[in-house]
Amino acid sequence: MENLIEFLQKVGKLKKLKRTGWTYYKVPNPESVAEHSFRVAVMALALSDKFDVDKNKCVKMAVIHDLAESLVGDITPWDKKEMESKHEDEKKAMHELTDKLDDEEIMELWEEYEEGKSKEAVFVRELDKAEMFLQAWEYEKEHERKDLSSFMETAMDSIKNPEIIKILKILLEKRETE
Repeated sequence: MENLIEFLQKVGKLKKLKRTGWTYYKVPNPESVAEHSFRVAVMALALSDKFDVDKNKCVKMAVIHDLAESLVGDITPWDKKEMESKHEDEKKAMHELTDKLDDEEIMELWEEYEEGKSKEAVFVRELDKAEMFLQAWEYEKEHERKDLSSFMETAMDSIKNPEIIKILKILLEKRETE
């Protein structure tokens, strides 16, 4: 039980860890990593049936995809030096978080997500980018004159799934007309 409590306390830090990209752009009151992961999980829950993917696996993957950030922080492409070792640092963090648990599934799902080799991993990775796009869109609406198009462009460049692209294009159209 002590190991579980320690794990929960460490990953609980994600509730207070602000998403770095939004802080770099000085977005007032930016979302936490936990808030981001929550919506990615809800997106997986809501959208998985429309695609040929295992819903339960996708939701689990979405919940755990950023757990390592509880120890290493939210590293972005702007953090050039940290980006070089991001994967290895996060892998070490995931081992630190999960080695004492009686459950290998969390680490296995995280590795599958990181490798992006399964259809579920590819799907959740694209949902991760789509959530960032949606959040940028919402922040632009909330904070008029804040240009977060670089986040939207990054997401669009990363996503190949035509159905997810359709959703984002609808948001782009709304962005232009509102």
